[in-house]
Amino acid sequence: MSAPDLLRLVLSNLNRMRGRTILTALGVLIGTAAIVILVALASGLQRNTVNTFSSFGSLNQITVRASAGARFGPPGGPQASSQQEEVYLTPDVLESFEALEGVIAVTPREQYNGPNDIKLRRLEGNASLVGIDPSMLDELGMEVSEGSDRLSNWAVLAGARVAEEFFDPRQPDLDPDRELPELYGQTLTLELTRTTDEGEKVNRTVRLRVVGVLEEQGGNEDTSLYMSLDDVEDLQTWYDGERPDRDEDGYSQVIVVVDDPQLALQVEEAITDEGFMAFSASSALEQLNTTFAIIQAVFGGVGAIALIVAAIGIANTMVMSVLERTREIGLMKAVGATNRDVMSVFVAEAGAIGLLGGIGGVAFGIGVAKIIGVIAAGYVGTQSAAAGTESSGIANLAYIPLWLPLFSIVFAMLVGLVSGIYPAMRAVQLNPVTALKYE
Repeated sequence: MSAPDLLRLVLSNLNRMRGRTILTALGVLIGTAAIVILVALASGLQRNTVNTFSSFGSLNQITVRASAGARFGPPGGPQASSQQEEVYLTPDVLESFEALEGVIAVTPREQYNGPNDIKLRRLEGNASLVGIDPSMLDELGMEVSEGSDRLSNWAVLAGARVAEEFFDPRQPDLDPDRELPELYGQTLTLELTRTTDEGEKVNRTVRLRVVGVLEEQGGNEDTSLYMSLDDVEDLQTWYDGERPDRDEDGYSQVIVVVDDPQLALQVEEAITDEGFMAFSASSALEQLNTTFAIIQAVFGGVGAIALIVAAIGIANTMVMSVLERTREIGLMKAVGATNRDVMSVFVAEAGAIGLLGGIGGVAFGIGVAKIIGVIAAGYVGTQSAAAGTESSGIANLAYIPLWLPLFSIVFAMLVGLVSGIYPAMRAVQLNPVTALKYE
């Protein structure tokens, strides 16, 4: 039997039992729609979460901290006993990081650890004081929205949201609509305090010139004041009473920059193997994607259960069809139809029911998923507005990846084909003579 003849026969038979076909296809439609809706919502949640997470750190940067008590294998190999040693981010270690494949920059990042007050005329503010290598601003992805990025002696770069941290002490209740100060070009007064061994308090005042304001990066970086590494080291030396020996004590934190985010995990693993604590947005993002992949699989499995239940309905419909068309099957065999031809007809009919239900389920599922996504996004926006916070920027919680409609339709059709095998086998086993006598 040729393909066109098979197609005409299948369409004719399905049209003849139109009511039963529609009801059976509805079961497939519901199962397919369940897969599409659940996976689309999980994919949308993943997409929005990943986009939000990615804005809180560059994917090509690795933050490394010194790790005390790291375990190293002795020269004798695995058979020898291991020992505990402290590892430090000394200049020699930084050079070894620079030799790793894909690394384009390694720079210390020190933060002032001590009480401080920042003032701008009558306003008071809070900000972390972070020291960086002024020559590494481009590699660190720190772009200036206003002013210059040239860090000289006691010059600072203000994070994008540092201005929001200033307030008038005479008005302790912060007004969200208050006018924020313009930091670029201003001189900030930094007041430091430390206590001597004799219990005497000592104060120090430093004038900081704001030479530029950075683009928004997300996270704590936006509420930090960046100055040269030497300036922060000077402040910390004053507070601690002694200058740190970098060759012995090393740095507290180092930023490693790679040229390709795909290499971040490889470099991070190499650094961790040396006993240091390393973290990158890429590793966190990989774990996040793995978690969402599991969620998608679970959601898809729940929808697949509904589709498998629909497969039982297809099998039942086709078995009833075999019983009702027993004489027709006998006539087909009597006029020369082979067992293969008979089997093809019933398997094709079952597959067609699965295909029709799959197409309808995909269309219905996409529509419902979009509606749910819009409603959920609107609800999030309403709650954010009520709380007085910025909206998350979610336009639609549902996301339909290209593979999802294709997979759903193919899967529904395959379920239909498999469901038609048993009824087709029963049709093939009918004796033509007995079938023609069937009433």
